Amino acid sequence: MKKDKAVTNKRITYQLNIFKTNHIYFMKKINFLFLQSACAFLVGTSAFSQVTQTEMTFQPNACHGKDTHVNYITNNPSAGNSNYGTYDEMVPFTWTFNGSVGSCRALIDFTDLQLIPQGTVVTYAYLSLYGKPSSLTAPQGNYGTNACYVQRVTSSWDENTVTWNTQPASTTTNQVTLPGSNGVQFNYDVIDLNITTLLQDIINQPPASRYGFLIRLQTESTYRSLIFASSDYADATRRPKLRLGLNFCSDSTARRGTQQSQIFTPDVLGKDDNVQSNVSALVKSNLSAGNITVDYALNQDGKTYVEIVSIDGAVLKVLEVDGTKGKHTKTINLDSQLLKNKMAVLVVKQGNSKTANPFIISQ
Repeated sequence: MKKDKAVTNKRITYQLNIFKTNHIYFMKKINFLFLQSACAFLVGTSAFSQVTQTEMTFQPNACHGKDTHVNYITNNPSAGNSNYGTYDEMVPFTWTFNGSVGSCRALIDFTDLQLIPQGTVVTYAYLSLYGKPSSLTAPQGNYGTNACYVQRVTSSWDENTVTWNTQPASTTTNQVTLPGSNGVQFNYDVIDLNITTLLQDIINQPPASRYGFLIRLQTESTYRSLIFASSDYADATRRPKLRLGLNFCSDSTARRGTQQSQIFTPDVLGKDDNVQSNVSALVKSNLSAGNITVDYALNQDGKTYVEIVSIDGAVLKVLEVDGTKGKHTKTINLDSQLLKNKMAVLVVKQGNSKTANPFIISQ
């Protein structure tokens, strides 16, 4: 049985890669405000003009996940009024039951997408769904011509009450084809399905109007079925996963400010007033492991530093790192002082070149 979604534990850590069971929902509004504040700070500070993307990965568990399937069976009204919110599988299918035709669709919502400011640029988004070795809903396994569509849901739904008869609306705009199993009966995985445009459509909505995805067969006629694990599945590695890259501070989303930092030197302008930067970086958070990892590339040799800066401009940590030309990876442990911040910015500096990545910390 799934644990209560309204968990209110005293202390939590919001993870970008793996969600712990003890997640407090009231932190969402706080985090959302910090994201907006970070965007204003980064754009309003000249030293952070080289803002690059941040990668986030969502793979929620049974306490935090929101996914289910809904179905109907002709001549069996109770099926269309049944809820399957605690099932460990999502099974788009059209089949027969004692000769009566029935269909099923899957619903999934990564609710922490509501934390991201409206209009933030999605540079990439990949959805991964994982199969199962067996199924109670579809004991025949994956069957038939079973390619599906992934669509954006356009109305609200509750995992614990939604049924076929109360299922939310969806739109075909920018829908994505989810490839069929091509003869694979069980354990069929779809890894890194590109849903970038579809996810951008979601982020363009106000946070309260982001309702997730509907997965349905492209052709809802017998005999077709496709089986995926839900967030209730016992094996945590096979629960639905969403990986995305974000530019929090694009010109279209940033709030303008006048705050100036006093801890970083201004960017150096080259020919035609273009910023000269010999540094690029991507930061990844893994708070389950208590660290962040930055992949950075240098176009020349020179002393190089990684700084973690709070949203109000205070330097929280400074490390000298490998400054030789080329690509590097540095893992930084998050101590208790860093974990006191809801959000921070990781800066890689070499001389007058720098780049900055915001990342979320919540507790």
